Amino acid sequence: MRELIKSEHLTFTYAGQTTPTLTDISLQIHAGDFVTIVGATGSGKTTLLKQLKKELKPAGTQQGQVTYQGTPVADLTSDVSAQQLGYVAQDPQVQPIMATVIEELAFPLENLGYSAAAMNGRIAEVANFLGLNQLLHLPIEDLSGGQLQLVNLASVLALKPQVILLDEPTAQLDPTTAQNFLNILQQVHDELAITIVLTEHRLSRVLALANRMVLLEHGHLTYDGPVSAGLVRMQADAALRPFVPAVPAFFLDQQLPVSELPLTVTTGRRVIAQHGWQFTAVSAQPSRHSTPPSDFSLTAAGVSLRYPTTGDILHQVDLNVDPGSWLAIIGKNGSGKSTLLSVLAGLRKPQHGKVKLDQHVVWKMKNGDRLQRLSFLSQNPTEQFSGDTVTEELTAQARLAGDASAERVTDLLTTFQLTAVAEQNAFDLSGGQQQLLGMALALITQPEVLLLDEPTKGLDPATKLLVGRVLQRAHAAGLTIIMASHDMDFCAEFADACTFMFDGRLNQPQPTRQFFTENFLSTTAVNRLVRQQVPTALFSQDVTRKTI
Repeated sequence: MRELIKSEHLTFTYAGQTTPTLTDISLQIHAGDFVTIVGATGSGKTTLLKQLKKELKPAGTQQGQVTYQGTPVADLTSDVSAQQLGYVAQDPQVQPIMATVIEELAFPLENLGYSAAAMNGRIAEVANFLGLNQLLHLPIEDLSGGQLQLVNLASVLALKPQVILLDEPTAQLDPTTAQNFLNILQQVHDELAITIVLTEHRLSRVLALANRMVLLEHGHLTYDGPVSAGLVRMQADAALRPFVPAVPAFFLDQQLPVSELPLTVTTGRRVIAQHGWQFTAVSAQPSRHSTPPSDFSLTAAGVSLRYPTTGDILHQVDLNVDPGSWLAIIGKNGSGKSTLLSVLAGLRKPQHGKVKLDQHVVWKMKNGDRLQRLSFLSQNPTEQFSGDTVTEELTAQARLAGDASAERVTDLLTTFQLTAVAEQNAFDLSGGQQQLLGMALALITQPEVLLLDEPTKGLDPATKLLVGRVLQRAHAAGLTIIMASHDMDFCAEFADACTFMFDGRLNQPQPTRQFFTENFLSTTAVNRLVRQQVPTALFSQDVTRKTI
């Protein structure tokens, strides 16, 4: 295959920094490739992706060279770069700049001087291909996250690019929407012969589409090759093991001899059936750690909230929270999860119903009193930043709760691995570091109740485990946690109880293992893989292979 993109001994150092973010990266991307760039937060994935398109390149010092079809990327004309190298960002809301979908699709074409007839033809073709016909005249602000990401992809496709660069494109989508987006991306790759290069933390869905995996560690390229061999290498490294998706990890954990690791549930089931492997449950699952009793109550009764433009978001929601519990609320984008959490936190007042904390209506409580008892982590933690350094942000938040001790701040900096960036402005942190700072801000007040909106968003698998274990310790000490999450494995591993939110309504919570083993679609990959033999299994460690 012909070479499209080539980096030769690329080293990049951000402005004002002395340590390179990328070191001696040599990489070739060929026409028709589907390359997934893998690595921990801070490994340089996004930085590498941005070196491939000159408009994205951050300020800094570069050594070595990056070329596109033999021409240095920095020397490409704006027209060539815009048309042939498309880009889709992690946050669906970042890219759109126009008011309606059709205006957004027309904007890049208009900028490049296409005639009205040519624009109409391109828009019609792309809208038909991606199924956007019914959305063309909708306001951008009315779209769901998944619809918005499709519009971002459509605006890129309208220019007929050779390459599409995507930076964690499913990070803010629920599992079903993420899978639908990746299905379309595969169709774009397979049917339109467009080369795909993307970074991703959620590897369980995307690796099956890729023909190559590139692994970055601390700014160094340490693996470039077939996906299966790369996963075997990662499983052998304790630091990288959490990144291995559940299905290939199951085959490695169970030491099942295969020439190439299955990457999907479907393939895994087929391989298990072909070999006739049998599994049985391990000894009885340990019960969740019992938490100390608490005498507070948090209840929602008949809570309804209606937005003028979109209608009902919450419809007669009732919820009685058991003190010391950990409840996970699962549902698609737009189902009302975030709105419910904001109402529980006292940040939004519903039109009907009440939320009470020990008989006090939460949105009527004084801010100081509420902060001492109830903390909230927004899906976008930067909404809660004041623009100070990390240390100052934590100190100010602790002061609001009456405890601004330096020791408490230092402990949380260490716990959430933020010591190295303690004197940086909160807005200058990476997305993952901002998420960790948001978590630290929520915990520093030592609340009785912690409300978390997508707490693992933007975190790599190893950092998710860190967050889970920190929350687990706080929960064991009596903290009540209510979280909205798309992360099935995280919910299954850490929550006590789970429930669905659908169409503004909340189902009756169930114990976590019961919830996931009774579900047909919304469950863990391992449960779908072996449920016919071991219906109660959620993770690889729940089963063992039968010996004959």
